[in-house]
Amino acid sequence: MKLGLFGYTGDHLDRTKALCAALKDAGAERLVCLGGLVWSGSKEDDQVTPGTVLRWLRQQDIATLANDSDRQVSGWRLQALVHTTGFIRPRVRKFLANITREEAQWIFSRPASLTFGQVLCCSDLLTMDALYPVPLTRFNATRLFDVMEQRAAFFPSAQGPSLIVRRQDDGALEATCYANIEERLDSPKTAALIGGVAGLPPHHKDVSWGAVVDEEATMVSLVCLDAKTLKKAPERGRLLLQRSTQMKWRE
Repeated sequence: MKLGLFGYTGDHLDRTKALCAALKDAGAERLVCLGGLVWSGSKEDDQVTPGTVLRWLRQQDIATLANDSDRQVSGWRLQALVHTTGFIRPRVRKFLANITREEAQWIFSRPASLTFGQVLCCSDLLTMDALYPVPLTRFNATRLFDVMEQRAAFFPSAQGPSLIVRRQDDGALEATCYANIEERLDSPKTAALIGGVAGLPPHHKDVSWGAVVDEEATMVSLVCLDAKTLKKAPERGRLLLQRSTQMKWRE
């Protein structure tokens, strides 16, 4: 079975629908949202009615994870802090005001990871004491590979698919950028950032990313859409991957 992975949907319903359709066209038989339902962002442009993406994911019965931000904000709703006088980013406040307690409970109950065969699907947990921590510093990557039983782990990133880490037979960690839209997973274990629906500037602001991987974790294929036209843009994806050359470990 092939998995279609994506994350950081925020309130971008049309982008999410288009990317899911593109993932299915690329062979995905099951879709997994890697979290990022609550997206604060820096601008209010193209924000549709908050909560529409989570309702669509539930309607489509798409497996969904939750990251720290998702749980924190949904926890505020459960604690009736939706009307707090404290500062909350405008789009987060709109999200809080729009979702129900039942929807907040659903988000809060989402797992942080799911396993499908040799593939570990992870949210972008940012806490240092998390089982599968990111950003993938060398220290965190070492910890991840120590506990990871599967051959490959995938995380979403608002910065785009900028990093893929391989553990070799001798235990050495090899961190590289994506070189192509398709990457063969031929090392003993791999951890990778695959990008998301909503992106951050400068390179991935107007691009939506997803990935297709088989359960045996032998190959990952990135799917790139133009976020404005919602059309496939593999050529643009390759260009962005080639431009993302400044990769360094964050110690």
